[in-house]
Amino acid sequence: MRRRGAAMAMPGPAPAFEPAVPVQPWTEERIARLVEEAASRTPAAAGAEATVRVCGGAARVDLDLVVDHGTHLATVAEAVRHRIGDRVGAETGLTVEAITVTVVDLRLPDQAATAQHEPRADTDAWTAT
Repeated sequence: MRRRGAAMAMPGPAPAFEPAVPVQPWTEERIARLVEEAASRTPAAAGAEATVRVCGGAARVDLDLVVDHGTHLATVAEAVRHRIGDRVGAETGLTVEAITVTVVDLRLPDQAATAQHEPRADTDAWTAT
């Protein structure tokens, strides 16, 4: 029984969905930028440079990283691995098979007070830098 004023749905094909922005493929370079962005959001981590290799549905990540001086390196590396694995998996649908984190440098505390002084003319160039 049909209620008064109710419209009946007509069976038929559903309208095709067209995204407003075309979907870009996940190239290794694009995934590497995603990895670098995810790593840079980890506290005490900076200067991330990534290389990504994809084979089938799995990705392998090599990451060079600068870490703040005085932080526990293993803790930062594990936090970066966790963040990258979650982000790459969620965004691309790939399984992250391996993440190699190499700490290439330590970022020293900001010494802005000493950096603002101009070197004197009688000092050696090596001691001024």
